[in-house]
Amino acid sequence: MLREVAVTYSGLVVGSGIGFLIQLFLQRSMGPSEYGVLGLAVATGTLTGVLTDLGLSHAMIRFGSKYLAEAPGRAMSRFSAVLLWRTVLAVVVSTTGFLTARWLAVEVFDKPELLRPLRFVYMTQLGPVLFSFWTFFIQAHQRFGLRSGVTVATAFTRVVLIASLAWLVGLTPSSVVVSDATASLVGFVIGMSFSPRGILSSTREEVREASRELIPYCRFTGVLIVGDTLFNELDTLMLGAMAGEEVVGMYRAAWVYASAVGMLNQSVANVLFPKVSAISDVTQLRAYIGRMLKLALGLSAAMLPLLPAVAWLVPRFEPQFQPATSVFYIMFAGLVVDLFVGPIAYVLYSLDRPGVLSAIALLKIAAHVVGNLVMIPLYGAEGAALATVLTRALGGGLTLFIVARGVRHGESGANP
Repeated sequence: MLREVAVTYSGLVVGSGIGFLIQLFLQRSMGPSEYGVLGLAVATGTLTGVLTDLGLSHAMIRFGSKYLAEAPGRAMSRFSAVLLWRTVLAVVVSTTGFLTARWLAVEVFDKPELLRPLRFVYMTQLGPVLFSFWTFFIQAHQRFGLRSGVTVATAFTRVVLIASLAWLVGLTPSSVVVSDATASLVGFVIGMSFSPRGILSSTREEVREASRELIPYCRFTGVLIVGDTLFNELDTLMLGAMAGEEVVGMYRAAWVYASAVGMLNQSVANVLFPKVSAISDVTQLRAYIGRMLKLALGLSAAMLPLLPAVAWLVPRFEPQFQPATSVFYIMFAGLVVDLFVGPIAYVLYSLDRPGVLSAIALLKIAAHVVGNLVMIPLYGAEGAALATVLTRALGGGLTLFIVARGVRHGESGANP
């Protein structure tokens, strides 16, 4: 398991490491205000983009991973159904988003300069949606090496596109949005060319049958994935509505600095979700929890050198973003909390209690909104980050309590 996490993380380190350098280049090229507009456009697109999923990807892994070993044909029909539904949802969300972009930019955020990049976010949304589908599709097959390779190839595609734009026409929030969407589409094409075949071979009846199994499960996973995305982007969105572009830019810069821990959390999740979903024995779940606590402790210790590294690098290479350093320190604490809680929270899927995760996600959002309303006017970007840490700790503590109780009472056959 540690080896698979390492393989996944290595791909993310290279791919996202390249992305990290791109973000630093964009920060230096644009400055805090314009970079803040880009960050706000991306955050808004990410939040509405999750409406193209609504938990279908998690349901696909939950059932697809199971059927791959028992009935490959049934697994493929689940993949086909999710591809169909996500494509339809992408068209609906893109159209709606494009038509409401002016209202969001002018009325909600009071930033007319946000209108153009926001429209491009919705015009190009299909590329990221298809690439997102592929990452979950290949995750269900547990082909972590392939996922890492395509992640790196997609990152290099972004480098070529960003460099071409910088040389030919210059970098703007709109041009960066288009280049990112193009890179995602290229990644989808490359990934599918090396993936198992047969995703378009399912009959209409097989897709209907798959949909009847997947969609009811989304009443839990849909709330969870929308809730998690809203939680992650809430700081940027509320800062956009309550503060200026420069404050948003500082927050997004700090988020880039914290991306190493975020990548690690994602790598652990990618490997563990399909594995723990197949566990139903309480004794195995207890052993899994013990291993995850040790793994999280070791990984957290390995991330500690980031703190002095950022403190040394930012003043020397990005002095205009120096206020983002203190925001990064606060973010780091919250991401370490997630590193401990995230892998153990998946046990609730094995206990057939995804509804609990959905309820916790909604509770975290409510607490996060209240926290931001209090902290942002007082402390700006630092206040938003602090509210996030406190909310992560609240949700994490509740999750661990419920998991421990469920495993202790052996509720592996309980209904959600």
